[in-house]
Amino acid sequence: MVFDPLKTLKDIGDDISVALNNGAYAGAIILTYAAIDAMSFLSMPENRKEVHRQDFIDWVEKYMRAEPSQPYQYRGIDLYGARCGIVHRYGATSRLSDRGGCNIFGYHNDPNHIYKPDKHEKLVAISWPRLIVDFFSAMDRFLGDIMIDPELKKRVESRILDLFQVSPI
Repeated sequence: MVFDPLKTLKDIGDDISVALNNGAYAGAIILTYAAIDAMSFLSMPENRKEVHRQDFIDWVEKYMRAEPSQPYQYRGIDLYGARCGIVHRYGATSRLSDRGGCNIFGYHNDPNHIYKPDKHEKLVAISWPRLIVDFFSAMDRFLGDIMIDPELKKRVESRILDLFQVSPI
Protein backbone atom coordinates (compact mmCIF):
# COMPACT_ATOMS: atom_id res chain seq x y z
CA MET A 1 0.00 0.00 0.00
CA VAL A 2 1.23 3.48 -0.83
CA PHE A 3 1.92 5.79 2.10
CA ASP A 4 -0.78 8.45 2.11
CA PRO A 5 -1.12 9.95 5.59
CA LEU A 6 -3.59 12.51 4.27
CA LYS A 7 -6.03 9.75 3.22
CA THR A 8 -5.65 7.91 6.51
CA LEU A 9 -6.23 11.09 8.53
CA LYS A 10 -9.17 11.97 6.27
CA ASP A 11 -10.71 8.54 6.88
CA ILE A 12 -10.44 9.07 10.64
CA GLY A 13 -12.03 12.50 10.32
CA ASP A 14 -14.78 11.09 8.08
CA ASP A 15 -15.70 8.50 10.72
CA ILE A 16 -16.04 11.23 13.33
CA SER A 17 -18.12 13.33 10.92
CA VAL A 18 -20.45 10.42 10.12
CA ALA A 19 -21.09 9.95 13.84
CA LEU A 20 -21.79 13.68 14.24
CA ASN A 21 -24.06 13.84 11.20
CA ASN A 22 -26.12 10.98 12.59
CA GLY A 23 -26.51 12.45 16.06
CA ALA A 24 -24.12 9.97 17.67
CA TYR A 25 -22.36 12.63 19.74
CA ALA A 26 -20.95 10.25 22.34
CA GLY A 27 -19.65 8.09 19.49
CA ALA A 28 -18.00 11.10 17.89
CA ILE A 29 -16.32 11.99 21.19
CA ILE A 30 -15.14 8.42 21.70
CA LEU A 31 -13.79 8.30 18.15
CA THR A 32 -11.97 11.59 18.77
CA TYR A 33 -10.20 10.13 21.80
CA ALA A 34 -9.43 6.94 19.85
CA ALA A 35 -8.02 9.10 17.06
CA ILE A 36 -5.77 10.93 19.53
CA ASP A 37 -4.59 7.51 20.68
CA ALA A 38 -3.86 6.62 17.04
CA MET A 39 -1.91 9.85 16.47
CA SER A 40 0.04 9.12 19.67
CA PHE A 41 0.82 5.65 18.36
CA LEU A 42 2.04 7.02 15.04
CA SER A 43 4.32 9.58 16.66
CA MET A 44 5.67 7.63 19.65
CA PRO A 45 9.42 7.02 19.87
CA GLU A 46 10.83 4.74 17.19
CA ASN A 47 12.10 2.02 19.50
CA ARG A 48 8.65 1.19 20.92
CA LYS A 49 5.75 -1.01 19.81
CA GLU A 50 3.10 0.11 22.33
CA VAL A 51 1.76 3.57 23.00
CA HIS A 52 2.01 4.77 26.62
CA ARG A 53 0.11 7.36 28.61
CA GLN A 54 2.93 9.85 28.19
CA ASP A 55 2.79 9.53 24.38
CA PHE A 56 -0.89 10.55 24.47
CA ILE A 57 -0.15 13.42 26.83
CA ASP A 58 2.80 14.58 24.72
CA TRP A 59 0.74 14.55 21.50
CA VAL A 60 -2.03 16.58 23.13
CA GLU A 61 0.44 19.06 24.61
CA LYS A 62 2.13 19.54 21.23
CA TYR A 63 -0.89 19.65 18.91
CA MET A 64 -4.19 20.31 20.73
CA ARG A 65 -4.94 23.99 21.20
CA ALA A 66 -8.04 25.86 22.26
CA GLU A 67 -8.42 29.45 21.16
CA PRO A 68 -6.69 31.76 23.65
CA SER A 69 -10.08 33.28 24.57
CA GLN A 70 -11.31 29.95 25.92
CA PRO A 71 -11.44 29.69 29.72
CA TYR A 72 -10.04 26.16 29.55
CA GLN A 73 -6.83 25.32 27.71
CA TYR A 74 -6.20 21.66 26.97
CA ARG A 75 -3.90 19.72 29.25
CA GLY A 76 -2.70 16.34 28.12
CA ILE A 77 -3.35 14.72 31.49
CA ASP A 78 -6.98 15.94 31.47
CA LEU A 79 -7.69 14.58 28.01
CA TYR A 80 -6.01 11.32 28.94
CA GLY A 81 -8.19 11.00 32.04
CA ALA A 82 -11.28 11.86 30.00
CA ARG A 83 -10.30 9.28 27.39
CA CYS A 84 -9.88 6.62 30.06
CA GLY A 85 -13.23 7.51 31.60
CA ILE A 86 -15.23 7.34 28.41
CA VAL A 87 -13.44 4.33 26.90
CA HIS A 88 -13.15 2.18 30.02
CA ARG A 89 -16.21 3.24 32.02
CA TYR A 90 -18.37 4.97 29.44
CA GLY A 91 -18.42 7.76 31.97
CA ALA A 92 -16.85 11.02 33.01
CA THR A 93 -14.56 9.65 35.69
CA SER A 94 -11.51 7.43 35.48
CA ARG A 95 -9.05 5.89 37.87
CA LEU A 96 -6.86 8.94 37.24
CA SER A 97 -9.63 11.41 38.12
CA ASP A 98 -10.67 9.29 41.12
CA ARG A 99 -7.18 9.91 42.50
CA GLY A 100 -7.39 13.64 41.78
CA GLY A 101 -4.82 13.43 39.00
CA CYS A 102 -6.83 15.28 36.36
CA ASN A 103 -9.87 17.40 35.77
CA ILE A 104 -13.22 15.76 35.04
CA PHE A 105 -15.00 16.63 31.82
CA GLY A 106 -18.71 17.03 31.30
CA TYR A 107 -19.77 17.64 27.70
CA HIS A 108 -22.19 20.15 26.21
CA ASN A 109 -22.91 21.60 22.78
CA ASP A 110 -22.34 25.28 23.51
CA PRO A 111 -19.51 26.70 21.36
CA ASN A 112 -17.35 27.50 24.39
CA HIS A 113 -15.71 25.50 27.13
CA ILE A 114 -16.85 26.44 30.62
CA TYR A 115 -14.32 26.35 33.42
CA LYS A 116 -14.74 28.11 36.74
CA PRO A 117 -12.05 26.70 39.03
CA ASP A 118 -13.13 29.03 41.84
CA LYS A 119 -16.48 27.17 41.94
CA HIS A 120 -15.49 23.66 40.82
CA GLU A 121 -11.73 23.23 40.79
CA LYS A 122 -11.71 19.86 38.99
CA LEU A 123 -14.77 20.17 36.71
CA VAL A 124 -14.63 21.41 33.13
CA ALA A 125 -17.66 21.62 30.84
CA ILE A 126 -16.15 20.82 27.47
CA SER A 127 -17.78 22.02 24.30
CA TRP A 128 -17.73 18.77 22.34
CA PRO A 129 -18.11 20.60 18.98
CA ARG A 130 -15.09 22.74 19.86
CA LEU A 131 -13.12 19.69 21.08
CA ILE A 132 -13.69 17.96 17.76
CA VAL A 133 -12.84 21.05 15.68
CA ASP A 134 -9.72 21.58 17.79
CA PHE A 135 -8.78 17.94 17.21
CA PHE A 136 -9.16 18.37 13.43
CA SER A 137 -6.87 21.41 13.66
CA ALA A 138 -4.40 19.35 15.69
CA MET A 139 -4.41 16.66 13.01
CA ASP A 140 -3.62 19.35 10.41
CA ARG A 141 -0.64 20.51 12.50
CA PHE A 142 0.47 16.90 12.93
CA LEU A 143 0.23 16.29 9.18
CA GLY A 144 2.29 19.43 8.59
CA ASP A 145 4.98 18.09 10.92
CA ILE A 146 4.94 14.72 9.15
CA MET A 147 5.66 16.47 5.87
CA ILE A 148 8.63 18.49 7.18
CA ASP A 149 10.18 16.16 9.76
CA PRO A 150 11.90 13.17 8.11
CA GLU A 151 12.21 11.22 11.37
CA LEU A 152 8.52 11.66 12.21
CA LYS A 153 7.58 10.75 8.65
CA LYS A 154 9.65 7.58 8.90
CA ARG A 155 7.92 6.59 12.17
CA VAL A 156 4.48 7.31 10.77
CA GLU A 157 5.22 5.41 7.54
CA SER A 158 6.37 2.39 9.53
CA ARG A 159 3.12 2.34 11.56
CA ILE A 160 0.36 3.71 9.36
CA LEU A 161 -0.69 0.30 8.08
CA ASP A 162 -1.21 -0.85 11.67
CA LEU A 163 -4.14 1.52 12.06
CA PHE A 164 -7.63 0.12 11.79
CA GLN A 165 -8.83 -0.16 8.23
CA VAL A 166 -11.84 -1.60 6.50
CA SER A 167 -11.16 -2.87 2.99
CA PRO A 168 -13.60 -3.98 0.32
CA ILE A 169 -13.38 -7.63 -0.76
